[in-house]
Amino acid sequence: MNLELIDPFEQDFPEVIEDTLEDGPAVTVKFNRRGTLLAAGCSDGSIVVWDFDTRGVSRSLIGHIKTITSLSWSRNGRYLLSSSRDWNCIVWDLLTGTKKHTIRFDTPVLNAQFHPKNNSVFVAALHQEKPVIVDFSDGIKRQPIQSSSHDGPGDQSEAPSKGPVNWTLVVTYDRHGKRIYTGSNRGYITIYDEETRNILFEIRPTTSAIKNIQFSRRGKDFVVNSNDRVIRVFSVKDDGPPEQLHKFQDLVNRIQWNQCCLSSDSDYVIGGSAHQAEHNIYIWDKVGGNLVKILEGPKEPLEDVAWHPVRPIVASVSNFGTIHIWATNYQENWSAFAPDFKELEENIDYEEREDEFDIVPEEEASKRKHDDEDVVIDVTNIEKINPFNDSDSEDEEEMFYLPLLPSDQQDEKLMQENKRQNRRHRHEQQQQQQQQQQQHGTPKHEGDHFVQDITPSTSMTSANGNHNGHSSHHRHHDDPSRDDAHHQRISSGGKEDSEPADDRKRNRDREHDRDRRLDHGRDEYDTDDRRERSKHSKHRRGRLEAYDVDSESQYDSHNGYDDRDRDRDRNRGDRDRDHRDLNRDHDRDRERERDRDRDRDDRKRLDDTIRTIKRQK
Repeated sequence: MNLELIDPFEQDFPEVIEDTLEDGPAVTVKFNRRGTLLAAGCSDGSIVVWDFDTRGVSRSLIGHIKTITSLSWSRNGRYLLSSSRDWNCIVWDLLTGTKKHTIRFDTPVLNAQFHPKNNSVFVAALHQEKPVIVDFSDGIKRQPIQSSSHDGPGDQSEAPSKGPVNWTLVVTYDRHGKRIYTGSNRGYITIYDEETRNILFEIRPTTSAIKNIQFSRRGKDFVVNSNDRVIRVFSVKDDGPPEQLHKFQDLVNRIQWNQCCLSSDSDYVIGGSAHQAEHNIYIWDKVGGNLVKILEGPKEPLEDVAWHPVRPIVASVSNFGTIHIWATNYQENWSAFAPDFKELEENIDYEEREDEFDIVPEEEASKRKHDDEDVVIDVTNIEKINPFNDSDSEDEEEMFYLPLLPSDQQDEKLMQENKRQNRRHRHEQQQQQQQQQQQHGTPKHEGDHFVQDITPSTSMTSANGNHNGHSSHHRHHDDPSRDDAHHQRISSGGKEDSEPADDRKRNRDREHDRDRRLDHGRDEYDTDDRRERSKHSKHRRGRLEAYDVDSESQYDSHNGYDDRDRDRDRNRGDRDRDHRDLNRDHDRDRERERDRDRDRDDRKRLDDTIRTIKRQK
């Protein structure tokens, strides 16, 4: 979307669900600094990065084995920090989709956040441990943050103090990265200096646990969510502790809040309800303190909520792992494209100016055109978009979108190659099935002294024990289309069958007469062409197979299989192929006839309709 064409006076908070994203059981979401990418951490340890403009998945990251607890983007948008309950923090390089660093702790990680200005430093809050600052610019260096006077013992060997122990639950940087804010389970908010790690200020706005601390985009305000069902807004002071401005809560239902944050312009405060049967988002006016809107979603519990950094869009996560995108109802405003365009509610009488349609002399028209051509248009420099401009912006190159990985392109090529191989495999299987169907049977004659089974893996054994397996193998490949009717010449003793020669000749002639009627609409078939085709097919088959003549002659002299039978079997295979080709041509002709009949019916219906219309007129 072109951000410069958005109406600045439109409604600045969302109202309806615009889209839904589903790819894994999401539990937390985080926008990048520009709002062009959306990262979602899942309960199975995977991370999905969405292109927010196209709503497509840009990266799928797998590295954790337990639920993701927090996500944090680097300033340039290239790196993503993820923390999990599997005691690990992983820094992901999104340009390559791989792990850059993996830092393992001795306890589960509650949350972690990148330094706002340094992409090699982050701070992490650990379960029942001190917060740790990790620097991986030159190796991995860990520096625990100094404990406050209310914190528990840093070493297990030390004796714990009386009363409940104060543990850090949440940690975050301010906008400039000069201070570190921590929230404890006893309601303390401690502010540290980032360089010296010394405590600057410490306040206790509540006695219950601090669940979330979220800063505004400008860094002047931050909101705190605690277990006492109250969302508090604080103003940042450079020379003193934060000052509380407002408190927001549901006085009627007294519900808990799973997450809270500020809008992109810091005018609104939103809170995600923790009700088990509702997906409600409350929107309050930060200045007035009144409730503006309640966004009611599907009957699903809400887990997390995040406001878009630039636009009035909210992303909420349900307990079922679905991400709902809330947006405003955009109305067409043509004045954004043409400033002199006016929308009229009703027709009005227009009075033209006196010189509105006057004819301009050619000299004056050419002078105006020449003046317009003298305007210099800068096509080399890129102007920054106003919504993306910051007072502390740097010259570091930022990533708004993620390019396509080479592995993704390879995956597409592999998928296409697999499809081609599958088609080729199916084609070969169909050919094998057709060949098996063409074989009417395997000649197998059992007797007292002789058994013949012509297959590639069997051999022939005669009464005197001679082996002719090599000849049998060649005969199987030479004549794949033989049937039992033309091979029942070998009796149990190896002599010719008692079938009269006249009957065999009559059957052979009957088959030839049937084969002559191949083409539809013709009763006679050109015998010369058929004989010529058989001759060429015989020579081609002989060149391809090149079997052993000596062994073949031995086989023929033994079982009485002569050259005429061999030629007849080869011609039969050629006829079968011609049958299939002709049947295929018949099917194509029938399909063309059906298409012509269909077109003829359509033209007839059209002519009838035209005649009916003319008759009515």
